[in-house]
Amino acid sequence: MIPTPRRVWATAALVFVAAAAIYWLSAVHLVGRPHSPDVAYFDQLAGAILQGRVHLLNPPSSHDLTFHNGRAYVPFPPLPALLILPWVALGGVESVNTVAFSAAIGGANVSLMFLLLQWLAARGWTHLTVLDNVWLAALFGVGSVHWYMATIGSVWLVSQICTVMFLLLSVGMAVAGDAPILCGAAMAAAMLGRPHVALCYPLLLAIAMQRTRESEGCEWNRMASWILRSTAPMAATAVALLAYNWLRFGDLLDFGYAKQNVAGRFTESLQTYGLFDSAYIPHNLWTMWIAPPLWDGAKQRLVPDPEGMSVLLTTPAFVYLARARPRNLVMVGAWLSFGLLLIPLVTYYNTGWVQFGYRFSLDFMVPVTMLLAFAAGHRVSWPMRGLIVLGVLVNAWGVVWHGNPDR
Repeated sequence: MIPTPRRVWATAALVFVAAAAIYWLSAVHLVGRPHSPDVAYFDQLAGAILQGRVHLLNPPSSHDLTFHNGRAYVPFPPLPALLILPWVALGGVESVNTVAFSAAIGGANVSLMFLLLQWLAARGWTHLTVLDNVWLAALFGVGSVHWYMATIGSVWLVSQICTVMFLLLSVGMAVAGDAPILCGAAMAAAMLGRPHVALCYPLLLAIAMQRTRESEGCEWNRMASWILRSTAPMAATAVALLAYNWLRFGDLLDFGYAKQNVAGRFTESLQTYGLFDSAYIPHNLWTMWIAPPLWDGAKQRLVPDPEGMSVLLTTPAFVYLARARPRNLVMVGAWLSFGLLLIPLVTYYNTGWVQFGYRFSLDFMVPVTMLLAFAAGHRVSWPMRGLIVLGVLVNAWGVVWHGNPDR
């Protein structure tokens, strides 16, 4: 384990408190909805699990649920429900506030991102100071869509927030220590939220290979052992997810998405092309990288496009990726994981609608933020800081808009 000075832990604690406070105060004062929405669902699923079932009884909404044999199911994998179980066990479903839960998990994410960046610097893989890494943690925490996503508490956003926490834990442990089982277990937990994040495994492997190369040279037996121990928990989770599908729908491969009660505008696409198809690629790429805001002629102002907007608009510091040319195995792994994660996103049947920016970008923010740390060189320059501040302002607009579209 990398020795971590007390001041770094203290800074990480301050980052957590500050981020969680920003998210909660944003939910209360900017969004104006600090209570669990009707479409939270995971709190009810936690209650159902405690009662020995996996379907919901009398859900307050039917949107995006899957109905099978007269029962309502949450199609999304159950990670957030499992995390909420102790809360429900102690106080009941009614006591759960998924907005407060999201704010706390979101604060943990920003703190974990800061620690990951610090451990990269401690390894000598980047050359950034504590202050520089605080800037990049701020880019992630309030200069990206993570800000608004941590203030809503809905089923879709809670799932992503929880997933990225375990993804950060997995990558952080790979950099800081040598515990392949723990790295794999954290990645396996992330898969319980969004299974496709397993495509980030090349980053874990690249980190392990870089460490082995620097310490002992490339020992293939050692690497083979690392791969087996890190992938064992992931394989077990894959089996558990298949069993969860069987329990709900009597089909190992049925996650419930094909029969999901989606918005009417997506029904025709699903029936024609299915969940994933190359026909979706042009529109998804447009939304991810190019899509601008809309002009509201009645109010004479720009408004966010609820179908999504370019990540270059919401996080303009992404332009520094052009400087992140692969110089070591870790950068190669980060780029490879980034590219692999794009495949399911660009072939998916929707862009994440309704949203601010492109919320699915949270899936690749871990490898991308690492690449930005490499691209920054010996310091986060003033131009890069300016782009981070610009991203913060854009995402503040998004927080206000998402809670109050007519404001």
